[in-house]
Amino acid sequence: MTQETIQTTYRTCPLCGRDNGDRPPSPYSLPPWIVRHCKDCGFVYIDTAPKYVHLAIDLDWNSRFHVEAARKAETRKVSYKFSRLTRMRMHLFKKRRVSTYVQEKFDQGNIVDLGCGNGDTIHELLANFTPYGVEISTSLALEADKLFRQHGGHVENAPSIEGLKRFGEDFFEVVVMRSYLEHEENPLGVLKEVFRTLKPEGMAVVKVPNFASVNRRVMGAKWCGFRYPDHLNYFSKKTLRLMAEKAGLEVRFDLLGSLPTSDNMWAILTKRT
Repeated sequence: MTQETIQTTYRTCPLCGRDNGDRPPSPYSLPPWIVRHCKDCGFVYIDTAPKYVHLAIDLDWNSRFHVEAARKAETRKVSYKFSRLTRMRMHLFKKRRVSTYVQEKFDQGNIVDLGCGNGDTIHELLANFTPYGVEISTSLALEADKLFRQHGGHVENAPSIEGLKRFGEDFFEVVVMRSYLEHEENPLGVLKEVFRTLKPEGMAVVKVPNFASVNRRVMGAKWCGFRYPDHLNYFSKKTLRLMAEKAGLEVRFDLLGSLPTSDNMWAILTKRT
């Protein structure tokens, strides 16, 4: 499948709704994928998203990861190798994991993984939690569903908003969004559904690329966080907080999970009281 055959949806700013088509494209664009920097709220995003039908079959995360890795290796022969060699900077501190955050607060309950892939992200929590997932890739959803049903849960093969609507209010102790929100066409809509389905005492665990990282400023367009077209949204701590608050959620960043030297950041979202 070529870029010319991918059906797309035009996007205004996912955070504030402004149409930034009148602004010059960001230098981080890789035509036909145009990166916009919102004039009003500062959110950074790609203004066209592949329609969900492509994400279900043709552009699933598994295949796109390897395509993007090959592209970066070809177009960034020196910097790509250097970036991989210097990944030791990510291991200066204890590696953060979903289970690290979940087990600090809960030892059982309903947990849902958005963009669950094959189920690996919450695999180590399956013994104590009832696992649910929402996954748009048909092949990955089938794989995770088989695993989750062994522990009393299941997977919805659907876009996240549609999948979450199939669950009742205040259903989940934990919502997992690890390496997910950057892929979502309508991240604010998803966070509103997270608010609806999350129990009052529940929490959502988020991991996203950190657009404000030092490495992005140094590497520019060669930053490892840029992936076209599946990384649609580029968050900073400021814009993640603004979007979460619009959905009725509070955000907590811990120091080691949001270092400016890290290409990624972790956050905990809870319902505002």
